[in-house]
Order: sequence, then structure tokens, then C-alpha cells
Amino acid sequence: MQSTTVPSSSRQPALRPLPHLLQLALLTLAAGVALPAQAADTAASDSAVTMPAITILGQSTAATEGTQSYTAGEARSATRMDLSLRETPQSVSVITRQLLDDLGAVRLDQALAQTTGIQVGQNDTERTRFYARGFGIDNIQIDGMARGGNAPLQDTILYDRIEVVRGATGLMGGKGDPSATINMIRKRPTKEFQASAGLIMGRWDDQRVEADLSLPLNADGSVRARTALAWQERDSYLDMYHERKTVGMVIVEADLRPGTLLTAGVDYQDNTPTGATWGAVPYWNADGSLAKLPRNTSLSTPWSTWGNQQHTVFASVDQRLPGNWNMHLGYARTESTNRTTVAYAGGGHPDPATGTGMFLWTGAYGAGKTTGDNFDVYASGPFTLLGRKHTAIAGWNGGNQRARSLGGEAEINYPNFLPDYRSWTGNIPRPVFHPDGSRTETVTRLAGGYVATRLSLADPLHVIIGARSSTYRTDTRNYDTRGVHTDNSDFAETRNEVTPYVGAVFDINKQYSAYASFTQLFNPQTSKDRNNKFLAPETGDNAELGIKGEFYEGKLNASAALFHTKKKNLAELDRTVPPGFLLPDGGQAMVANGTGVTAKGVEFDVSGQLTPAWEASGGYTYLHAAEADGRRAATTQPRHLLRLATSYRFDGRLAGLKAGASMTAQSATYSESWYGRPPSGDITNIPQAGYALVNAMASYALGKHASVQLNVNNLLDKKYYRNVGFFDGVFWGEPRNISVTVRTAF
Repeated sequence: MQSTTVPSSSRQPALRPLPHLLQLALLTLAAGVALPAQAADTAASDSAVTMPAITILGQSTAATEGTQSYTAGEARSATRMDLSLRETPQSVSVITRQLLDDLGAVRLDQALAQTTGIQVGQNDTERTRFYARGFGIDNIQIDGMARGGNAPLQDTILYDRIEVVRGATGLMGGKGDPSATINMIRKRPTKEFQASAGLIMGRWDDQRVEADLSLPLNADGSVRARTALAWQERDSYLDMYHERKTVGMVIVEADLRPGTLLTAGVDYQDNTPTGATWGAVPYWNADGSLAKLPRNTSLSTPWSTWGNQQHTVFASVDQRLPGNWNMHLGYARTESTNRTTVAYAGGGHPDPATGTGMFLWTGAYGAGKTTGDNFDVYASGPFTLLGRKHTAIAGWNGGNQRARSLGGEAEINYPNFLPDYRSWTGNIPRPVFHPDGSRTETVTRLAGGYVATRLSLADPLHVIIGARSSTYRTDTRNYDTRGVHTDNSDFAETRNEVTPYVGAVFDINKQYSAYASFTQLFNPQTSKDRNNKFLAPETGDNAELGIKGEFYEGKLNASAALFHTKKKNLAELDRTVPPGFLLPDGGQAMVANGTGVTAKGVEFDVSGQLTPAWEASGGYTYLHAAEADGRRAATTQPRHLLRLATSYRFDGRLAGLKAGASMTAQSATYSESWYGRPPSGDITNIPQAGYALVNAMASYALGKHASVQLNVNNLLDKKYYRNVGFFDGVFWGEPRNISVTVRTAF
């Protein structure tokens, strides 16, 4: 096969100006340098440029920036209580700022690909899904509130850390999914001046520039601001693909009075890909033999795009109350705009002798817009009962999401079938979308209240008891070409669904604790049946039993857990519809598995400091998921999954040098075909053999304020699939690639 690439003249310019929002952010904060403030010298380690540690109201041991650590002092995502990892009766991993930097992980999916128990699947260049413990992860948050837009593509420069709670967290959110909750915690301003900048250059013309500035806006630092900015432009191992990305955040904090903290800010991200794919490459040839298309193969077009622009305005007030109680009021509004015009030859099966057999899927849409409003209110604090001190929390959170899509027709001036996929260049005219004035608007509301208490029943025994009542509603409103409301469709509603939660932690000694937790599940679904109706919400229960250890004054955390989940009404592919049957929105028809799926397994996790110079983070997961009749479920998730990342800071003659490595290893997976293997159409499996990936890094400190870092991903250039079976296709993982990062910090 002859591969094709976009000529260099058609690529985007190497440098482009930042949008006005980011320019304004940079100029505004830079101006603050002239205000009275005492600059603090940045403490540099022997091996890396680091930012000073920061203190946040209510999160003094949680922030990870500047700690050089692979673990965190506490994580609040599971219960909103200020508990250490050992005190939390669930499995928790924290991806710290240092680990993100060492891995070179600038996207959320890159970070989670190195996280215990998390499986990353990729349907195409722009659509990525996360999985854990046999189920998909739908609960993705920022600062504890639901995140809209394309969360897997979220850039990590804005965040101090990423907290991952495996198992159900239905107490804190309406989606009590037994997979995991991912909570990205934003960076916060500091009272002292600090600044950093980075330049990253990598394979496939990858260019990235970063800047991070924090400074006080008055003499005592009671008002302070921070901005984080990134610009990136890159090609890919896939022919034709190119991405341009701009990211920015401005956040301001003000101590209005002792015990009162006001936070407000805005963040922005614009992803503009071209040559984007819509699906994967075929697994079989037309005669049933394996296609084995090269990793660089793309059957897209140079103009295909899934452009996405999103920005969030957020604000919160944290108030200390009498009796050491705290109250939090939070609000965030996210607007996301999609610009999708794509043509991709993902249909059919190729004939390598003639080059025929593939046909185009075309999607040309007007600009779709999604607006989400989220609220978060809670109060927590201690109380005394029967001579012992306990903790209570009560709150309400949730929000509304409104998604709008425009009606119309696309003018398409090319044939559907490729004349010869072997010489495909994608040079066909771009469709033109003509809106006709009609539109659909889908409004989804998910909210609820919760109450919980952590009871100190004895010095070594603490029990958390709580419950949440959730309400869910979704409704699609249709409007004609005159803008007149015609009818409603896709209505579903659940009221006052109660999900209980109970957890217990028993301190064996000062280092070890045993724990257990149980919660019920409630998860509204967006999957539809063959009649285009929503499936009933998923229900079930989730239990976990384990032991945790905390060593070296919290600098090293370890855990081992057994988990068991029973989930009913799980969406599964409807095999009774004809091959190729699609719903009006292009999705596949699903059915609810009323008998349910049972997932159980074992999980080990470790993170933190093994010695003062040696950091490690990793874990192992064994997963056994089965249908009621014993058949294997969740076949695209491996039964065995190992993650490990480590780094070592040298001293003596090698002072300033840090070296590290990371790896992931997993057992075999497979997906059942949808169309069936040609030419007979027999339903069979599309397999992915077990594999291991190895990455390496090394950094060197160039004095106190600068460093250089080398990252090599997929060091052994392993060929593997990141997804199998999506419309009977496969999506190749990235080949070996190298990047160099130069950083400076003050």
C-alpha cells in the first residue's frame, strides 16, 4: 500500500497568535508584578526545577505542586471530608503534578493511561473512553463538579492533580457508577510570586509552549491571581492528521476577611484538528483475511475536523463557621461548541488486489452548542456525641445541561465508494452545510441532596454512614424551520432515587488500617433501544474490602482491595437488528441486560517515596466480569492490568540528574464483531493479544532555575491496538516517539 501525507504547504503555520482572551490574561497578570509584593526565591531541588508548595483553605495537605512527590496527603473526592488516603474507605489514586510532568502527560488520557485500574480505549482520533472494574467511566469532574465538553481531551496544564476514586461514589454525585470517578483539581494562586515556562518539541512536528504565572495583587497577598497558558501544534503518525490547541486559565482568590475565601476564574480550550478520523481501520479484508494495514493508514480527508471550543466561568465562596465548621458555595457554567465536518472511509472491507471495497461515512453539521450550569453547596464540621468527636456533612449538588443541534442538509459532491484505498489522498470537495432553521434541544437535569456522618465509635474504629436522594430528567424539544416548537421526544425521568452509603475504617496500628464500604448504584443511561427509546437507569450495588498502609509520615501510601459489583440494566448491543442498523442519531441499537453483570477482582496500589530520592506509583488489577450465564463480560478490558512509574534523583557527581521509567502490561482482550467476518458474515471475535509498553525519561537541572527533560514513549516500538471492534475496526496505538522539554522557573 502506498501511504500518503499532506504536503508541507498545506499544514498550519508553525506559530500562531494566542486568542485575545489568553493575551488579556497574560497582560493582566504580568501587570501585577509592579504591585507591592515580596518575591520569594524558588527552592530548587538537586534534580529538577520545582514550584513552591502552596496552601489552600481546607486543602493544606492536598495540593501536590512543588512537593516532588508521587502521592498526596489527602483526597476529598470520595466523601468531601478532609481524610487521608488511609482514612478513606475506598480505593484512591492521585496523579500528582510531579508525576504528570515526569510522564510528559499533557492530556487527561495520557495521564490515565498510567493509572492503576484504568483502561483507555480510543474509537478514533477525537473520541476516547475510560473504563475501570468492568464498566465505562462517565463521572468526570473538575473541582468536584461535573465536566461537560470532550473531557478526555482536557489539557493538564490547568491542574494541580487528578484524583481517581475507583468504585461507586454515588453519595457525592448522581451517577453512582461502579467504575471510577475522575476529579481534576485546578491549580490555585499563591501569595508569593512564582513563574515558569516550558518549551516541548517532539516527533511528528510536535511543538508546545507553556507559561504559568502566579502573583499577589496587593501587599499582603490577600488578593492573588494565577494564569496558566499552553499552545500546541502537532502532526501525527496518522497520515493527514494535524492538531492545533490553545489552552488558558485565569483564577483569582481573595481573602475577604479571616475565614472567608472568594475564588473566581475562567478557563478556555480550543482543539482544532484536521485530517480527523471517524472510526478506525478495517480488521478484515473482503475475503476474510487480516487486512494488516500500516499504522500510518488514514482513510480520512485533509479537511475532516471535530473542532471543539469550550470555556468555563467558575466561582466559589469558602466560609469558616463557628465550631470549626466550613461552608462551600460553588458554581460553574461551561459552554462547548462543536464544529464537525468529517468524511472517513470506515465502511466496508478492502480488496488488496483491486483497492476497492471501502466507502465513506460523511457527517456535516452546523455548529452544535452545549451549555451546562453546575452548582455545589455543602457544609461540614465536627460535633460531639456521647463524649466522642464526630464529623458531619450535608449538601446539594447537580446541574442542567442544554445541548442544541441545527437541522439542515449537507451538499455533498463526491461518490461514496473509494476508487482505490491504496492511493487515497482524501482530495475531495468539502461538504457545505445549509441550515434550514430547524433545531433540536435536549435538556438534561441531574441533581440531589446528601447527608453523611463519620462516627468515631472507638479510638481505632470510624464508620461513615450516609445517603443521597437524586432526581434525573431528560427531554428533547424539536423546532421546525420557522423556529416553532413542534413536539417533545426522548423523555425520561426518575425522581427521589435514594442511594445509601456505608463505610468503615479500623486502625490496626499507626501504619495500617482495614476498611470496608458498600453503596447502591443509580446511573441514568443515554443508550437507546431499536425504537429510539432510552434504556432504564442502571442499578445495582458495589462492595469493597481492603487494607491500607501509610509510611514515612504519609510520604508513601499503599493499599490492597477486593471488590464486588452487581450491575443491572447494563446496555449491550442488540443482536436482533439487521447488520448495519443505525438509530437516527447514527448510534447503535442497545438492549438492557436485565439479569445483569457481576464484576469482581483484586487491586493493589502504591504511590510515594520509597527513599528520599526514589518515587514510585503503580498498581495491579485482576478483573473477572461475567454475565448471569457465566459468559465473560467486559471483554475489551483485560483481566490482568499492571501499571508502574518510577523515578530516581541522583546525588554526588551525578547531582542534578533524574532518571525514570514507566510501563503498562495487560493480558489479552477481544471484541465481538458487529457486521461479522467477511465473506460469510459469521459473528466472531476481534482479538488483541496481551502486550507491554515501556517508556523512559531523564531530566537534568541546569542550575537552580532551568532543566531539560527527555521522554521516550513506547521505547520498544510495540505494535498494539488501542481499540478493537468499533464497527469491526481497529485503532493502532502510537509508535515510538521522543520529546524534549526545556523548563525554567522562578
